[in-house]
Amino acid sequence: MSNFHTPVMVKECIQLLALKAEGIYVDATTGGGGHSLAMLKAEPGIKLFCFDQDAAAIQEARSVIENGEWRIEFIQANFVRLRTELALRKIKGIDGILFDLGVSSHQLDCTERGFSFDKDAPLDMRMNSSQDYSAYNAVNELDARALGKIFRDFGEENHALRIAKAIEASSKPIKTTRELAKIIESVVGSGTKESLKSKVRIFQALRIHVNGELDCLRQAITDSTNLLNPAGRIVVLSYHSLEDRIIKQAFSLAAQECICPPAIINCVCSHRRQLKVLTKSPLLASEEELAVNVRARSAKLRAAEKLCLKNKERI
Repeated sequence: MSNFHTPVMVKECIQLLALKAEGIYVDATTGGGGHSLAMLKAEPGIKLFCFDQDAAAIQEARSVIENGEWRIEFIQANFVRLRTELALRKIKGIDGILFDLGVSSHQLDCTERGFSFDKDAPLDMRMNSSQDYSAYNAVNELDARALGKIFRDFGEENHALRIAKAIEASSKPIKTTRELAKIIESVVGSGTKESLKSKVRIFQALRIHVNGELDCLRQAITDSTNLLNPAGRIVVLSYHSLEDRIIKQAFSLAAQECICPPAIINCVCSHRRQLKVLTKSPLLASEEELAVNVRARSAKLRAAEKLCLKNKERI
C-alpha cells in the first residue's frame, strides 16, 4: 500500500458497494489508489473508472494498482465531469460509485501545495495544479465582504469578517501560508485551541472556495444518482459538516416519493423516488482504525441504493 494517502473505512466501503462480477464501477476520488485497489481485489472482474483531478494522484494510483489482469481506466478530471467523461466512453449506466471527499494525506503533507497552515509554503490550495485561480488570488484580490462570506459559509468561522478585514488591511500581498496564519492569529490570538480551530476553518474555507468543491459535489451526486443502474449503489465518505449535509439532503430528497408542499392534497409534482438510503445515520471509523489513522476521526460514511422503477411508474 502506498504512503501517498491512507484510505479510510475500506472494509465498510467495500461492504456497502456490494460489488458484483462484471459490474461497472467508479472511484470518483482515486487519490493514491487505496480504495480502488481494495475494490479490484474484492471483485477482480469489475470494470473500474478511476477519476482524480490531481495529476500526482493519477500517477501514484497507476503505480499502485495498474495491472494487466484488471479492467481499469484512469481519468484525470474533476468528478463534476463524471457524466461527460463516461459518455465519451459510451458508458450509459454504472453499478456503483465511491466518493472519498476532501483533501488527501499527500496534499496535506506536500508543503508546496499550500494546504496546511503549519508548513510555510506559497498560498496555492489548487487540487488541479493546472488551473489558474489559487488561494493567492482569493486572498489578495477579493474584498473583505467577499472573503468574510467565504470564511463564514465554507468555514463556519465566528470571526470571519474580522479576519477578512485584517487581510484586506495588509499593506503587502500575502504570498505564503505562514503570512496568512499570522494575520489570523492577529485577530484570534495564538497558542490556544480556539486559535487553532480558526486557522483550520479559514484554510478549509479557502480550499473549498478555490476548488469549487461544494458546487461540484452537488452536481456529481445528482449525476451519479441518475447514472446508477437498478440496485446500483452510491457510497460517500465526507469529512466536515458542509459535505455531510449536502450528502444527507441529496439522499433524503432522492428517497422521497413526493415533494409537494403539505397544503397540496393530491400530488402534482413530477418528482420520482430514486434511492433507498442504506445508512440511517452515518457510519464512523472504528477505534482500531482511529488508533492507526487519526485523519479518520472526522469521517462520516453514507450510502444509498438505486431503486428499480417499472415502466416509469412513480413509486
